[in-house]
Amino acid sequence: MSANLGLFTQSNLSQQLNLAPQLLNWLKLLQVPAVELNQMIQSELMANPALEVSEPEGLETGDSEESYGDDSSELSLGDDSYDERLNVLADIDEEWRTADAAPKLASTDHLQDQNSFMMDSLVRATSLHEEVENSILYSDLSTEDAALARELGGYLNDRGYLDISLAEFAETCGIHGDKAWSLLLKFQSIVPAGIGARDMKECLILQLAAMRVDTCLAEQIVNEHLSEFAEKEHAELCELLNVEEEELCIAADQIRMLDPDPGFIYQNVPTEFIQPDLEIRVEEGEVKVELCEESMQPLRISSYCQRLLKAGQAGKADLNYIRKKLREATFIIQGITQRQETMLKVGREIIRVQKDFFMKTDGQLKPLTMNKVAAIIGVHETTVSRAVANKFVRTPKGLIEMRAFFKVGYRCADGSSVTPEKIKEQLSELINNEEPTKPLTDSGLSAIFKNQGVTVARRTVAKYREELGIPSSKARVLKLAS
Repeated sequence: MSANLGLFTQSNLSQQLNLAPQLLNWLKLLQVPAVELNQMIQSELMANPALEVSEPEGLETGDSEESYGDDSSELSLGDDSYDERLNVLADIDEEWRTADAAPKLASTDHLQDQNSFMMDSLVRATSLHEEVENSILYSDLSTEDAALARELGGYLNDRGYLDISLAEFAETCGIHGDKAWSLLLKFQSIVPAGIGARDMKECLILQLAAMRVDTCLAEQIVNEHLSEFAEKEHAELCELLNVEEEELCIAADQIRMLDPDPGFIYQNVPTEFIQPDLEIRVEEGEVKVELCEESMQPLRISSYCQRLLKAGQAGKADLNYIRKKLREATFIIQGITQRQETMLKVGREIIRVQKDFFMKTDGQLKPLTMNKVAAIIGVHETTVSRAVANKFVRTPKGLIEMRAFFKVGYRCADGSSVTPEKIKEQLSELINNEEPTKPLTDSGLSAIFKNQGVTVARRTVAKYREELGIPSSKARVLKLAS
């Protein structure tokens, strides 16, 4: 009998998405509005003795040894002595980085724990925008497609529908129409079913397609006989579709499960109080932006905890605890500082482009996209997207959501751009001034815009006309005749 013993090596290649805890915390700090951020800060102040509120000048406590002593001044993140005063943390950071980079046994339990930590650490999607961001983040889209998908997600309305045609989107992003169509299909496949539809029928079809049952009959009803179904003309439907009543009932149950407004479920938590992050003012003919003073409590690292660490007189367990809390406090202060700087940069770009809106009583918003702002301030477009999510600005024209300043534009022949609102305004004027007996068709209106140097598709003209409550040219003729 012989025994064959052998040593074998095996390599497994797997792809994982690992987000460092600091990155997750930074993303969380960036995207939460001022009210939630202050709540987070209050919780951290209660849990972390190394973090404290920096009192305004004149309200500082005395220099008694019992409190903070001579070193109680605020520790500035930009101070040159910062590294020296917290040099003792360097070894801790190095150990943390080394441990993170060290090879680990890729056991099932380890991977499961790692995945659970990542999922538990993610910020819960509290809006449709955040849900789309999370869907893109964990998709297999290429870098280029992911960037375009985020841009497309910026044109979703509250219902979850796209507020832009594919032709307009392709023109805005500088891509071919086939590419835009392919991207839309990918986008609709990764986001919740129904999100990204262009009309109600498409929204319902997307939800039916996501069901793991046979929905062919239900899809046919939605596509061809939705009005008859809405009027409950089931007997007529059975005859038209040549199906039994039982089959129709199954399809009807499937349709009743659908949500024509899938975006609304992400807005079921009412905002009880809105606290603006930025304030835009007009002073002496200039538009200025600054952080709202009441939106943030100034924070600093406790000098008392620093001195305890420097003295080294505490036990090993106590010193480790102090080091941990100092590091956490440092991350929070740095994250909040970066958050405020990013928001100010976005705010400055907003007032640069939208200056007329603030300066003039009848000022209109100009086209502005998040990817353009991101390119100018030197960050990724997702950073801008998170920076404006759920944020509000106090302006001379009232409290305005930051996302409202971002508008898709139509490029004119002379190189300028106009917003959809301006197109709708011109559309209304053209129809009001048309010859009643020869009303302008959607194709004719599209041709007029093209002659003016603005490309607006016929389908887009029809969409805007319906949004304005204007009947079709045929309906306007019939109305005149009656």
